[in-house]
Amino acid sequence: MFQRIMLAWDGSDVALGAYDIAIDIARRYDGELVAVSVARAPGHAETRADRGESVDAARRHLSESFAEVVDRAHRAGVEVEHQIIEAQAPADALLAYAHGHGFDLIVCGHHVSRRAGRLLLHDVADDLYRNARTPVLVVGEHAR
Repeated sequence: MFQRIMLAWDGSDVALGAYDIAIDIARRYDGELVAVSVARAPGHAETRADRGESVDAARRHLSESFAEVVDRAHRAGVEVEHQIIEAQAPADALLAYAHGHGFDLIVCGHHVSRRAGRLLLHDVADDLYRNARTPVLVVGEHAR
């Protein structure tokens, strides 16, 4: 049923809950799992150097946070890869990646509150399920 599953990863606890569910779905359907993160510079970054430093810091955070949990998939017998893309509009970038790479399910976390620095804010999850051409599974904060 779901052969190619994309997980939207931002390193948060909500993303971790979504990751656990994505692992279970990939295991059940013998599907491929790819975690995709969006590194972006904050809107207040004024210079090209500031933007570059912000994106580099985001890449490091996303890589390190995923490296800490990659073994969860391996213990379940699921191979997973992690891709980091750069964009200013996370939902648009995630949708373009999902549609361009033939995913048949998108799994994402949904933060109830608007905490600063989080990738998957309310509007991103909304944009994903409203604009995706594939099914989107939105996992809330209390799923774990």
